[in-house]
Amino acid sequence: MNRFSSTLAALILILSLMALLSAAAPTASTEASPSSSHMIAVPWHQQMNGLFCGEGVLEGIYDYWGPDIDQKQIANVARSSSAGTWTADMVRAGHFSNMSSAQGRFFPHSVPEAGYSQRSLGYASFAYCSEEFWLDDLKWLISADIPVILLMTFEPDGGGGHYRTAIGFDDSEGRIYFSDPWGRDQNHQTNWTGITAWSYVELESGWNYTAEGEAHPHWGMIMVPWQISIKTRGLLTSGASGTVTTEILYPCPGPFDCSLFPARDASAVIALPEGMRLASGSNLIALGEMKPGTSKKAVWKVVAEDGPPAGKQIVVIAHGIVAGNVPEARWTGEQRSYPPYGYSDAIGGEASLIL
Repeated sequence: MNRFSSTLAALILILSLMALLSAAAPTASTEASPSSSHMIAVPWHQQMNGLFCGEGVLEGIYDYWGPDIDQKQIANVARSSSAGTWTADMVRAGHFSNMSSAQGRFFPHSVPEAGYSQRSLGYASFAYCSEEFWLDDLKWLISADIPVILLMTFEPDGGGGHYRTAIGFDDSEGRIYFSDPWGRDQNHQTNWTGITAWSYVELESGWNYTAEGEAHPHWGMIMVPWQISIKTRGLLTSGASGTVTTEILYPCPGPFDCSLFPARDASAVIALPEGMRLASGSNLIALGEMKPGTSKKAVWKVVAEDGPPAGKQIVVIAHGIVAGNVPEARWTGEQRSYPPYGYSDAIGGEASLIL
């Protein structure tokens, strides 16, 4: 084979591998190009007062993934004050679990002492800010059904900081859609549906806002449960043995920093229905450390004692422990503040399979 033929063959091989990679199943950091339009059905929750735009968008995300969380409890977890809510506390609220108690006291009679009563585990929670206007990444996340909380100005030309959730876009119209806890914008009426629409030009202007405590504008945040899939093999006859295989993903899509918040002591626990039992081993499988953007498998050998388990349900819960630090929450000109603190929380997710 001559040199030209060798080079051509190598080029064809490289192009073939690139095609295979681009067609592969999406991961936490790679995905197909977004569609030209998409909308996520995120529940709208009105902020309780003029200060609680952060709490309003957080409640919408909690409700989207389920279950809904009381906004007063969220305010205490996020250390809200008369000046609003810091971005670091927004991310921390996503991690909040039954390992922690709320550090805020905006509502003294609604302080969660051991996580939220409605949910014991926290979520994967990441924030990102940049001098760059990351519209393509934002649209990709929305296309993947991941709502993104943005901190921006109240209006495209200013008006102070305001949290909104980006839930949709339409390239043909050049528009981004928000779930706005305020319910309407001064110049973008919504008839109190909570959904507002800005042009991409308006977004580029209004999102170019740098919050106190942040080094760059264009701040965005996601809060996502661990993704768990369950598959079975065998278990077709009475007394048959088989396997239950679970794949657990700690999601960290781009452009977020996947070096943050590794989860230690990760584990997966299986709950089997009546008539099924483990053939050996424990219902808890240790997974060690899970880094954001990675996945691990857990496999159990099980026995169907009472015949085919049709209609029965298998449940798997996976979690790991993350650690974080929240800086002092003090706004310029404000006398009151919250001190810095560190925390450890259990984050994860749950999945079920009906056989």
